[in-house]
Amino acid sequence: MDNENLENVTNEEASNELIAVNNVQDLTAFGKKSKVEVGTYTNITDKKELFNLKSHTDFMLNDCVGEKIRIKKVLVRTYDKPMRNPILDEETGEIIKDMERKVSCVIIDDLGKSYATGSKTFTYNLMSYFAECDGASELENGIEIEIIKVNTPTGNKALSFKIL
Repeated sequence: MDNENLENVTNEEASNELIAVNNVQDLTAFGKKSKVEVGTYTNITDKKELFNLKSHTDFMLNDCVGEKIRIKKVLVRTYDKPMRNPILDEETGEIIKDMERKVSCVIIDDLGKSYATGSKTFTYNLMSYFAECDGASELENGIEIEIIKVNTPTGNKALSFKIL
């Protein structure tokens, strides 16, 4: 069945074909309707490797506290999306905050093992290290870190790291 005929498939025909098509669009339409803005920061150039890291990693960094890892590659993704319940000024009703940021970070060690986290503390510290200390230039030789937990101002613990 070609694309031209897919648009006119009836429900009965669709059940015979084991497909149901409501609206046929060009493949470039994927991702265009989302209100989420995604930023990607990486030194990984292989597109297949990037794609695969979005759906599978070898370890979760939360399970690696106390371990030492030599980082060779990094993938950081930021997601800015509208909040379900924006924060409003109680007196004026003015919107104080209507967007929220989520992050994901994958690091790959010198053995090719990948580690993932959604920790903002870890990710922002890593981004800060790259920005302030020219850490990105050190990735070729690897950056040795130790995975740690730190206390937050709210009394919780957050994932972070120490440069070794």
